[in-house]
Amino acid sequence: MFIWLTGVKIVLYSWFAIRVLQKTPLSFSLIAIALAILASGFWRSFYGYARGKVNMITLLLDLILAFLISLFPKSAGFDKLFMIYLIEGTAILPKPFFIIYAILATLASVGSYTLFELRATGETRLLGVAEILLYGLAFILVLSERKQREQRLAYEKLTKELEYLNLQLNESMALSEKLASEAERRRIAGEIHDSLGHDLTGLILTLEAGKRLMNHNLESAKTYWDKALQVSRTALSSVRELVSEKRESYFEFELSSLLEKIACEAQALTGLQIELDVKPRGLCLSSKENLNLYRIFQEAITNTLRHANADRVQISISVDQESVSFSYCDNGAGTNKIEAGNGLMGMKERIAEHGGVISFQSQRGKGFKISGHVDRRRV
Repeated sequence: MFIWLTGVKIVLYSWFAIRVLQKTPLSFSLIAIALAILASGFWRSFYGYARGKVNMITLLLDLILAFLISLFPKSAGFDKLFMIYLIEGTAILPKPFFIIYAILATLASVGSYTLFELRATGETRLLGVAEILLYGLAFILVLSERKQREQRLAYEKLTKELEYLNLQLNESMALSEKLASEAERRRIAGEIHDSLGHDLTGLILTLEAGKRLMNHNLESAKTYWDKALQVSRTALSSVRELVSEKRESYFEFELSSLLEKIACEAQALTGLQIELDVKPRGLCLSSKENLNLYRIFQEAITNTLRHANADRVQISISVDQESVSFSYCDNGAGTNKIEAGNGLMGMKERIAEHGGVISFQSQRGKGFKISGHVDRRRV
């Protein structure tokens, strides 16, 4: 459209220059106006009609200059300039200015024709119906082309936006997959740390006890070796459950009975006595709550066996419709400086999944205590 407009303007301005030189008496004013029209028209063409302010100013200037041209003697035919300005303004000016400009261009054309006829014949005449319809037809045709161009540009813009959104969606999907993979990796690492770490700790302690008895009581040492084999099989079973595709069965257990089992195993293997205080006994916990609480206590027992040199542990769980409260306390060596390693950080992450809080207290010579609370109304 814009290339076509530039070509038409070149032809029309050439014809305009020839008419000026042939029929109209030359004067400095006429030459200045003609040059101004040429400069104004090609100024907006130079910028590719991309500057709205330049388009508006130069088109209004062209209307004024074209109207001044019509005041010169023998200027008949110059009213065709208004037609090109109407077409150009309708094509490039923003809404609603192009409508106002089209009306101004039509009125300027009618006014210049009327003034010319009044000066030439002494009578007031208006443009014929055919010429008015020609202006209307030109406006409708250019308006139709303008709408098609706007629709094409809108489609191209929408296509680019969709391409961008599709790119962002692909990046988001890739990031989600990466995060999911990382979350799964961390989950498996946590399960290995909690489950297998606990079993291996029991295995090490059992083997150490058996080793100490080898030179004194071989039969007792064999008993510990049998326990070590049992722990090894339990650890192998835990690994198989972890990598199994049917992980749903991994959650299917009842917390209180499983804690009783781990307490019996710990006492049989290491002599550590674990006292359970579970209220009520039939805990109405979700599978995820069961699993995370079990892993927290499992990791706590492992830490006690590794570092605390304790012989007694107390575990307390209280559950009702509104909250879950739990605590873990051993009578081990304790510490004045608690360092949050993978185990304690894993406990925090597990309880944070339920919007709960967990805290650790310890003092040298006074054991280690864990306490936590989950508001089930927020779950």
